[in-house]
Amino acid sequence: MQILEYKLHQTSKGMTCPPWVRDGGYFHNPDDYTLVGVAESPNEFYIPDTVTVLTVAELKTRVLAIHTKHPITKISEDGSVKELTNDEVEASVDAWWEGVSQ
Repeated sequence: MQILEYKLHQTSKGMTCPPWVRDGGYFHNPDDYTLVGVAESPNEFYIPDTVTVLTVAELKTRVLAIHTKHPITKISEDGSVKELTNDEVEASVDAWWEGVSQ
């Protein structure tokens, strides 16, 4: 599997995930409208050269940068909204990668 940063495609049916993204829609960056997903690797199909391929470390850096500008939150046990710590953000990226890379 490879991690890809991509944008949605405009089609006659509205905005859709590119066909070469196997599982996508994660870690949205509202500043540039990019999303993260995965694709088969190696693959027999064309992925545009403009698509950024990320390592897990690069993905963590990307998500932490988004978190700095647009805090990621969770609902705590007492029902209040709490901002995730950087360690929690990194752990969520690790958990996501573990789930999609299998």
